Amino acid sequence: MKKNILLSLIILLSIQVMSQEKGSYISLWGGTGPTGFNYKIESVNFAEPKRDLLLGGQAGLGYSYYFTKHVGISICAGISHYRTKAVLEKGYKDENYKDKFFDLGNYIDNDYNGHITDYQLRVRTQDWTEYQSVKFLEIPLMINFQKKFGEKEYFGLYLSIGAKFQLPLISNYSIIDGTNESYDKIMISGYYPEDNLELGYNGKELPQHGFNHIHNPSEVLKTDDKLNLKWNIAAVGEAGILVSLSRRVDIALGAYIDYGLMNINRKKDNETTQQLFTFAGTDYVSGAENKVGNGITYKSLIDAYNGEQKYVNKVNTFSYGGKIGLRIKLGKLSEKQQPQVTFAPCDKDTVYIYKFEPQPLDLDSILKEIKDALKEVPKYEPENNKKKADLDDYFPDYIPQEDIDILFAPIYFDLDKAILKPESIIDLDKKVEILNKYTEIKLIIAGNTCDLGTDPHNYKLGERRAEAAKNYLISKGISADRLDSSTLSRFPT
Repeated sequence: MKKNILLSLIILLSIQVMSQEKGSYISLWGGTGPTGFNYKIESVNFAEPKRDLLLGGQAGLGYSYYFTKHVGISICAGISHYRTKAVLEKGYKDENYKDKFFDLGNYIDNDYNGHITDYQLRVRTQDWTEYQSVKFLEIPLMINFQKKFGEKEYFGLYLSIGAKFQLPLISNYSIIDGTNESYDKIMISGYYPEDNLELGYNGKELPQHGFNHIHNPSEVLKTDDKLNLKWNIAAVGEAGILVSLSRRVDIALGAYIDYGLMNINRKKDNETTQQLFTFAGTDYVSGAENKVGNGITYKSLIDAYNGEQKYVNKVNTFSYGGKIGLRIKLGKLSEKQQPQVTFAPCDKDTVYIYKFEPQPLDLDSILKEIKDALKEVPKYEPENNKKKADLDDYFPDYIPQEDIDILFAPIYFDLDKAILKPESIIDLDKKVEILNKYTEIKLIIAGNTCDLGTDPHNYKLGERRAEAAKNYLISKGISADRLDSSTLSRFPT
């Protein structure tokens, strides 16, 4: 029960890519590194067992949702390839194993010396190499954590943990042949107790009776078949760096590790129990047809039994390596990504600096707050010294409303930039015309940003945008003492 609860909790966690803001994303990912099965080979008395992981890989497509700037979840579908090499090395050529063998059982030779003789069929190996390969369908479910650094937040770190369901699609094994004729992989021999004689071993080769050395067992024995494996749940973890390529595309470079939580080796089935080597006939010699090893079959170390005991009891998946992921934001980009510079008139002797909390950009709201703030600013007095109590009467009567609207109209910048755009210069030129026409007007230029960056970064960016607009107006002949600049972004704390 505790194990099931633990697995249920773990499967609610896991990996994939990253985000600057909350929303939905689609991700492509792939990785490569050592993969395979983690197991121990036991009960082999005729050679020394060894297991090695081989290079494999994984790839998939995922969907993720970030509900805060730093935390999100993802679910994916993918394919992984696990590869392992099992070797029975130091066989009969080694001094410690020269008299060790695998017993295929007792048979009758009705052709040796013209009479019926009982003999024991034996198998000896030397660097017997079994290649195991499994392709899994994977469904990872993960939780992702990230932290980006710097004013522009182009780089960051991420950590992803969770679990994935693995279903074997294609699983098989095969034997690797020797590299040349002198590199023997297996030896078939027959021991005749009546004569205390073993044919096929120690210089007594007899290939016409099927007893000899073999360097290419895959051409003679049946040495490949499917592995009998079941589904699995694996814990996964990943950590690495984040790089933002654009507002819509991010990339992740990291390292991963996966470890299977279940034993994927199926339990013994009494009806299908098979030993490592088997011979289905009753008379090996007469049925050999001068072909050594004919009729002998091989069962994978993972599936075979030695009597009542399996050579491999518990099999876990295991892999680690490097990974790369590409994430693309779905849907439209938010309108708050369009920062601006806002203009407001001010009294000759007063500079009013506005301070606003970062929020989605709403031009109407900003203008309303500016107007409300201006109500508390000493009003400009026209030559007739008539004070205006209403903001609508703030400008002299002879200034038409369309000119006032031009002065109030904002200009826009590209994301995270303070460089004037061609269309912004056109708008500023219109303001120059109005300011030249009415020399008594002064302006406060207030720079604004979206809320993606940090407060200090946005504060400085707002200042640079306001300064860019101010400097352009000055370059067009507007006196600097008629202009002041500020920022609408949060002040540094």
